[in-house]
Amino acid sequence: MKVPDRVDLKILRELQANARLSIAELAGRVSLTATPCARRVQQLENAGFIDQYATLLNQAAIGLPVNAFVEVRLTRERQEEIAEFETAVRSYREVIECWAMSGGYDYLLRVTSPDLESYNKFLRTKLLRLSCVDHVETNFALERVLYSTALPLDHLETTN
Repeated sequence: MKVPDRVDLKILRELQANARLSIAELAGRVSLTATPCARRVQQLENAGFIDQYATLLNQAAIGLPVNAFVEVRLTRERQEEIAEFETAVRSYREVIECWAMSGGYDYLLRVTSPDLESYNKFLRTKLLRLSCVDHVETNFALERVLYSTALPLDHLETTN
């Protein structure tokens, strides 16, 4: 699929704001009828512009108010250590994001937990037990100032 046109961008913006819109509601918001709107959504999905649909839960309401941002440095950056770390992290349900980084640390993790005691247990019984981990530094979020799952699409408008 080519770069999304203005109508496609409207569809993407609407779906980022509310992925539960019916095709009929979405079509009305982007000034299309249902059939062409559904076709465009399917084309956007097939082209990889829409990766997945998700329900975002209220983290505090479900009892996971603690966000820890954990910087991890490996003992070495050989394939074996990288594979060991990434395999382990994928199995830890507390880790909801993991980014390979440039700079002073190899990885940045976002870890959720119900309280500091639970985070400490995760740290001691899981993360620090990995032989490939050399150093860990944890920063706790005090307050969420901004949060969005919507990607900015303005740069795509200039290409149409």
